[in-house]
Amino acid sequence: MKLLQNLKKDKKGFTLVEMIVVIVIIGILLAILVPGMFSYISKAKDKQIMVNARTAYINISTAVAELYGKNGVTADMVETVIKEATADKPFTNANNKLTLTKDGNGVDAAVTIEAFPNDQGKVYEITLVVPKNNSNKFEITAMTYEEGAKKVVLKESVWGEVESK
Repeated sequence: MKLLQNLKKDKKGFTLVEMIVVIVIIGILLAILVPGMFSYISKAKDKQIMVNARTAYINISTAVAELYGKNGVTADMVETVIKEATADKPFTNANNKLTLTKDGNGVDAAVTIEAFPNDQGKVYEITLVVPKNNSNKFEITAMTYEEGAKKVVLKESVWGEVESK
């Protein structure tokens, strides 16, 4: 009971100087933390763009391989289709079909490049290399993936860094 009475009499609080010191310390901590946090968020977005680019690469490779599986289709035909398809407009989730029609040979094939969720990117400048000694093999050695204001380039089978346009 005596303790409770002593607490009621002792009505001291924090002084103005103590409050200002605490506010300054919090301000310094925020000044250090906030730029680091924005840097972390930016790096995470760049990693997601890289993942989307590699997924688009795999999806296009799968579609090209599927096209090869069609009767009578050769790598040279697919190479021509890729060049023509990306010359007009880039691949997107809305424009994701590869169609091959060859008059006279009876070749008529179409495949769809599989879309994936949250992909807002577009793929263009695809280079499909077909070795001269074997027309049934291929390799995508170059392509550009663009998402929003950033892009990533595959050049000579090596992925570059995500960069701003």
